[in-house]
Amino acid sequence: MTDEITLSVIVPTHNVRTWVVETLRSILAQRVRSMEVIVVDDHSEDGTVDVVDRLALEDPRLVLVRATERGGGSARNEGVRLARGKYIIFADGDDIVPEGAYSALISSLEDSRSDMAVGDYLKFSPNSTWRPTASMKAFDAPARGAVLSDIPTMIFSRPCWNKAFDREFWERHRIRFPDVPRSNDIVPMVTAYVKAQSIDVVEDVVYLYRDRPGSTSMTSKASSSASFLSYVGQEKICAQLIASVENEELRSRYSSLIHDRDGFFHVRKFLMSWEHAQPSDDAAISSFQELLAMVEPAAGWIDKRKRLALNLFAAGHILAARAVAQLVDGGSWRTDEGLLRLRSVGALLKAADDAAPGLVREHELLWAVAESLTNVRITDDELEQEWLRLALDGVERFGAAIRELVPELAAQDIARVARRQRDLGGTITPLFGSDPLRVHARATAPGAVPVLWSRDVIVMPRRHRWRSAENGATCEAEFAVSQLPHGVLVQPAFLLDDDLVVSGYADSEVPEYRPWENVLYEQRGAWVRLERRAHWVVRAPRRLAIRAISFMRRAAGNSS
Repeated sequence: MTDEITLSVIVPTHNVRTWVVETLRSILAQRVRSMEVIVVDDHSEDGTVDVVDRLALEDPRLVLVRATERGGGSARNEGVRLARGKYIIFADGDDIVPEGAYSALISSLEDSRSDMAVGDYLKFSPNSTWRPTASMKAFDAPARGAVLSDIPTMIFSRPCWNKAFDREFWERHRIRFPDVPRSNDIVPMVTAYVKAQSIDVVEDVVYLYRDRPGSTSMTSKASSSASFLSYVGQEKICAQLIASVENEELRSRYSSLIHDRDGFFHVRKFLMSWEHAQPSDDAAISSFQELLAMVEPAAGWIDKRKRLALNLFAAGHILAARAVAQLVDGGSWRTDEGLLRLRSVGALLKAADDAAPGLVREHELLWAVAESLTNVRITDDELEQEWLRLALDGVERFGAAIRELVPELAAQDIARVARRQRDLGGTITPLFGSDPLRVHARATAPGAVPVLWSRDVIVMPRRHRWRSAENGATCEAEFAVSQLPHGVLVQPAFLLDDDLVVSGYADSEVPEYRPWENVLYEQRGAWVRLERRAHWVVRAPRRLAIRAISFMRRAAGNSS
């Protein structure tokens, strides 16, 4: 081993031609004495190699290596074998290393002689930037010479690219990246955490992770089953490592990682991509059962919907678990999965009585059923039968409460109105704004009147007219604010010629709040709560009076 090179940066690449120049320039700009950058290309096919080759001609610190095996894990391992630096750092070929990042990590290690140093990081997408470590107490303050038990929330942060390692420490513990379809860095990172006798935490942001949409990144290539089984297999090894540390708080934090964070995230991703039973389902369920048995039970503060989704999945109730996972954070269903949605919610109703009695609140079940019935368009016999089955189960369970939310259920003959909804083939998209309120309607068999429906109140449009269009007809309807009921949930719907009302909602967003508007909006699924207010000319003097009174009270309090 030689100390001539201070730092070896290992960058695996695979089809990152679009981003790799920015990445490598940000790394080469780091002010570190005697640095080498080893790019290990994992069989790129998009010209990545040519781009890196040209950069290597400009800067002798950059070395390009063609990977001998396939996989990001093998590429990183090959880079470590070639590394000559005292310290090693990993980076991905599509991210950015901010100025001063590596000097902060290396300076800390040089001063403390710790085994590894960890820095803060941000994630960014085309539309936003966020700090994943905001909820991790370990990143609240810098630390020197800590062990994992001193900073247990560090276990929540398991990427490899915000850390610097003493290469001798890495080799001594024979840390390697596995070549697996998913989560190939969690085992080596947890191994490093557990084996390190001293860990530094620096307060600097040392990495900017590019959150790439779509499925072109290295970690999003695997099928859902292979990806999930890969994650759980790696997580079970992590669970064994954590169990070897005699620290109650660390084990509790790790349990919350499974039930509230990574574990739930991967189960939910599996469930949301699940479309029908397949041979790998049993393996996925049994493997996750084994993982749950290796960690402590979920803490009471964790969202019980998350706990319920995991328990239902581990018990083999995939459809019911899918419906519960969908309740968390208001997750959206794909528009093409109507049949699966109806079956999932139907399975949830059954599981709420059989597999998980009392664990789902009745109002959550009510909304899950109502939102499914009003958001699924009936287009064929199978969908119609599944819709009817859920509708009848909902009426039997919730009675008048669900009839007030789903217009079709107010009819005497639910089967007949379901067929009419199917024949109409209509959707309504709210275009709410100032007075008048507008909606855009589309139907394959026009003739119905777009309305705003609320229980027994039907608000008729001030004007509407159907126009011929491709695959049916379109219509814009206007509603006067003065027609609206006060402070109730209304649903865009269609009034048929025989006085039946059917759902017509299509997903949209209500407008942002503006103080001078005369209507306030609050959206929940297929419903929009409209609160009609007095005109802003009337409200303004009242607001000024309230502010004046408030100001005088504060002034009086300060003077005393």
